[in-house]
Amino acid sequence: MPSRPNFDQLSYAMDIASKKLDLIQRLMQVWDEATLQRIAKTIEAEVPEADLDMTDEDWAELERRRAEHLRGEGKSYTKEEAMRMLRSPRK
Repeated sequence: MPSRPNFDQLSYAMDIASKKLDLIQRLMQVWDEATLQRIAKTIEAEVPEADLDMTDEDWAELERRRAEHLRGEGKSYTKEEAMRMLRSPRK
């Protein structure tokens, strides 16, 4: 017999995801370099292993895609499109 979903855990996960999305949206509104540096230091202090999950190859791919974007190549998304994509179930 399949186990029933734990709706308390699901609700908690959705609450965390919602909080993360809110923080991302607020961060996107910050343009002051000093403020961004303070935020980055806080994140690094709280989550020091954040970038350890990426290999050198991952970083190289990220930089390749960034350079492609800066040249006007590839696909870009508006904030609304990105949020819709993040919220929709994956295929």
